[in-house]
Amino acid sequence: MIIQAYFSPPFTSHRANVALLALRCLVGVAFLFHGGGKVADIGDFGEEFGIPLWLAWVAAWSQVLAGVVLIPGLLTPLAAMVLAGNMLVATAKLILRGESFINPHGHSYEASAFYFVASVLLLLLGPGAFSLDAYWTSGTQIRPAARNAHGPAQPHPHH
Repeated sequence: MIIQAYFSPPFTSHRANVALLALRCLVGVAFLFHGGGKVADIGDFGEEFGIPLWLAWVAAWSQVLAGVVLIPGLLTPLAAMVLAGNMLVATAKLILRGESFINPHGHSYEASAFYFVASVLLLLLGPGAFSLDAYWTSGTQIRPAARNAHGPAQPHPHH
């Protein structure tokens, strides 16, 4: 099924599944804080970046909600797409206003570019086996594919 393959592509490496879990958790927690800070003062956030209040509200709350669902790996492709879009716009705005890639004393676009790439990785690779997406689309317990004694790991039979 196409939807099942998109939300839970087969991953045969236990290490890759652990890495995706770590990446989802890091990005999810980071956006709880990034988005939460914006939600706390949406007016200042919108003013700083020259965006209307309604758009600042959408950007801030989408970061918080995407962060919440990324941690357990729920609707990962959708959350990753939302965050990638947010970070693409943020990176472009920072570049257009003349910010440098790295600035130890002020704004730079390093963090937004990093989170853009991390979100794209999650979008392309999927949530991994240790996710609610994998659990619900496979109909089995959360676990990586079984290892074959005669070669590399084999995909789960449901994939």
